[in-house]
Amino acid sequence: MPRSILDTPLLKKTLADQGKGDRHAHERKLLRDALLQMREKAEILVQEIPRDIPGLTVHDVTHLDALWEMAALIAGDNYPLTPAEAFVLGGAILLHDAAMSLAAYPGGIDELKETTEWRDEAAAIRQELEPDRASTKLDPESEKEVLARALRARHAEQAKKIATRGWSTGLGSEYLIDNGELRSYYGELIGNIAHSHWWPVSKLESQLPRSINAARKLPHDWTVDPVRVACLLRVADAAHLSAERAPRFLMAIRNPKGQSALHWSFQTKLGNPRREDDRLIYATGSSFGIEETDAWWLCYDTLGMVQRELHDVDILLDGTNRTRLAAKQVAGAGSPDMLAKLVRVEGWKPVDAKLNVSNVPTLVRTLGGEKLYGDNPIYAVRELIQNSCDAIRARRILEKRPDDWGTITVGLNETTEGVWLVVSDDGIGMSERVLTGPLLDFGQSFWRSSLAKEEFPGLHAGGMSAIGQFGIGFFSIFMLGERVKVTSRRFDTGKDKALSVWPEKS
Repeated sequence: MPRSILDTPLLKKTLADQGKGDRHAHERKLLRDALLQMREKAEILVQEIPRDIPGLTVHDVTHLDALWEMAALIAGDNYPLTPAEAFVLGGAILLHDAAMSLAAYPGGIDELKETTEWRDEAAAIRQELEPDRASTKLDPESEKEVLARALRARHAEQAKKIATRGWSTGLGSEYLIDNGELRSYYGELIGNIAHSHWWPVSKLESQLPRSINAARKLPHDWTVDPVRVACLLRVADAAHLSAERAPRFLMAIRNPKGQSALHWSFQTKLGNPRREDDRLIYATGSSFGIEETDAWWLCYDTLGMVQRELHDVDILLDGTNRTRLAAKQVAGAGSPDMLAKLVRVEGWKPVDAKLNVSNVPTLVRTLGGEKLYGDNPIYAVRELIQNSCDAIRARRILEKRPDDWGTITVGLNETTEGVWLVVSDDGIGMSERVLTGPLLDFGQSFWRSSLAKEEFPGLHAGGMSAIGQFGIGFFSIFMLGERVKVTSRRFDTGKDKALSVWPEKS
């Protein structure tokens, strides 16, 4: 961390030299020196990222340093942070992306190949290449793709580990946090907060401690609120979008392809964001031409993600009586017309033309009707049973159960409301994210999504092959009745975690 970074608002009032009369100058220097030393080592790790994951926008130490400016911009210059919180935030900033290279694995690629993420990504690529030959040996190019995907998928989890893990030198071990006492006291917390930037916001309050007392030798009021620190990390990281992340000359040298090229293309046009009242303002110097429409829409979607992060963090902080951040929204997010006034276009006009399925039964009949389901409603029941079969098959894989394990029950239940068709199973179940996400997203197959890998690591590697492939079959249920209720919980949670949704028919 260059000394000039100590002049950023949050560090200037916490870890920077406060001048004569500072009663805690020694303790402040202890934390400052430890963070500076940690930065020197983290810089080496992040330098390796482009080699292992080509195509990414800038993830080097300049990105890490810039998060201090972003955190101050979003939180406000006077946001309350103790020096210990600044140290923990600094450590989490340095670690959050540091594991996106093999250098973060002391055991090298052999260590990575032992992870569930590697096995899942390898299985997915084999399936993409040759669906009928799941055991096919990967060629060198495919293995490079597995490496990039596995590093990306696992980087947050690995960041947690390297906070306290050493690299053997033959003469001992090297650690990211040199000071053994600080590493022992704060290392685990730093790792967990670095990991948390990959969690949903809803998980922060339940998974992180409420408060951490000051370490030995530090003033008693230098406590740490892990949730507040984690919120700062995630919004600063999400919001760091500008030409700093995608310099034009570096873009020309690396020549990114596909989706990566679109990320470079829109970020290289963005100036540094500013804040007006509670809004972050992103704007461009040059317009997006008609040949750059895909890049503009990716920018629109990405700023929408930043808006959701700010919104969710604000709800969490306000709901738990913590100091709210100054920035709470992104100007133009959610409105193509408004955003186009800031992120300008030329020769075309962005129009929000997202597909909206307001009458599912009509769409199902139009797409298939008798050709898809036949003229007998029993085929819609078959779709529900197939979904249960997939859920049971998934649980068999994860729990290594025999091929004949699992129960599906189909019955009729007469109530005062009418007769309910009930289909139940003891399969893998659904979390809230799945129940309110892929399940209700017409055409989105959960089994083919990245969320499946996040929710159930090892499922792809175990050979999961779902009957349902296209995310349409579930909606055939609307051909059977007027009302639908879905109740589920993950198989590894208690009955009190069951949730219900009532999808609307029209």
